[in-house]
Amino acid sequence: MEPPWSELPEDLLALIFRRFFFPDYRARLQAVCRSWSSAARPPRRQLPWIMLPFGGFVDPSDRILHRLSSYPETTSNVGSRTDYHTRRLFSFRKTTKCIGSTDGWIALDCVNAENRHNYLLHNVFSCTTLSLPELDAVIGHVSKLFEIRKVLLRSTPDDIIAVMTNHCSCPIILTRRGKGVWLPKGHAPPLVIIIDVAFLGDRLYGITLDEDLVYFDIADDDNGVPMITGGKCVIGDEFHLWSDEEDYDDDGDDGDDEDYDDDDDAIDDDDDDDEEDDSIDYDEEYDNNVDGIDDDDHRYRYEDYARSDSEDEHINDDHDDQDEREDNGEHTYDLTKMTEEDMTGEGIKFADADKSLHDDAHHIETRWHLIESCGKLLMVRRQVLSASGPFDDITHKVDVFEADISGALWVPVRGGIGGQALFISELFCKSISATCSEEIQEDAIYFIDTDDVFDMRSQTVSAPRYDWLYRMTLQNMGLCKLTWVFPPELVA
Repeated sequence: MEPPWSELPEDLLALIFRRFFFPDYRARLQAVCRSWSSAARPPRRQLPWIMLPFGGFVDPSDRILHRLSSYPETTSNVGSRTDYHTRRLFSFRKTTKCIGSTDGWIALDCVNAENRHNYLLHNVFSCTTLSLPELDAVIGHVSKLFEIRKVLLRSTPDDIIAVMTNHCSCPIILTRRGKGVWLPKGHAPPLVIIIDVAFLGDRLYGITLDEDLVYFDIADDDNGVPMITGGKCVIGDEFHLWSDEEDYDDDGDDGDDEDYDDDDDAIDDDDDDDEEDDSIDYDEEYDNNVDGIDDDDHRYRYEDYARSDSEDEHINDDHDDQDEREDNGEHTYDLTKMTEEDMTGEGIKFADADKSLHDDAHHIETRWHLIESCGKLLMVRRQVLSASGPFDDITHKVDVFEADISGALWVPVRGGIGGQALFISELFCKSISATCSEEIQEDAIYFIDTDDVFDMRSQTVSAPRYDWLYRMTLQNMGLCKLTWVFPPELVA
């Protein structure tokens, strides 16, 4: 006699259904019978997932590590015993890692045997994987120092994708699948000092360490390649642009206060006397905006970049102090010869910590994040108290500001954010309504790296709730590489 599967209690079925994360699994469960279909409801108590770089994820609701079974190229789990126990929870091969996310999409960097990078978009819930050959052709062959810091979709994968990198020659890249890539002119301000970006409507906004807010107008060329056509600093002092009579520092410092000279608004460069001055007259070219970005020379279709390995070996090396070269009037970059001087800052300011705050306190890190929330732009300024232990970092202070573009100022946000909740990570930030889930706290900010929550109403920070396996995973993965992934139920 077969067991009466259709007679299982509804509460038990609901518990079972909650363990099925992916829509296709839920669809199969609902198709078993009518009683199973009625019990298979999306859980109300749900938080965004925490995505690990190599394919595992954590459901913060239960603090359990899971494998990402939706990605087809899973690991074989072979190697040493230590390697097995470290990687058995992860889905990706050792040469594949997550480098960004937007809603339910994650961006993947896959390195092949020839050390070439192939970039993909993968939807965790629909199991859809899309290639990005336009990016492969531009940043597929790069130095080990090269890093993608953010991959942000404006809406769908077929819309504009903004990529932030740590290279001064291409700090911001725009692309659209099947159309092409737009690159800025090398070392072009204000792009090289943008520390975070967010889309609002058709525009891309960026902030700097000085909390200047800059917008960039985006339009398509005749081939559908997105490009920055203009922009302006809308909050902050008159946006300073460097000329050939001034010093221009692109040494990739981490953003310490001494990098900026408040007396003359110039950026110091101690090595300027030792190098030939080949800077561009940006005052004339930009005139306090970025209309001067030479979009005619920096819009490329895929075939403009595609070249063979043998051609890569013959890249012009006449100017060792530059990684930009001209080829028939177009600018391309040799990203394989990157040095620390080519790196942009990480968007963090450091200050000594008062020992009264924490016995083992080393320093305080100030970080900034730009987020679109209900049609408004919010800036989160956060201070992290860094201590000696790998899990002793805590959120020390949080300030939230709303951009008043017409008034050209940041307005402090007090008491709440309209019932929203902000989820913050270096790779992706998002604002969602707390009504999407019973587990989401209203007017709260969730920080992925310190596992604490800031209550906007009480202005207090909750204590982290680490368990040993979760702590071990964070330590192995690196806190800054975690990102949020949002199930369909949480995405409006």
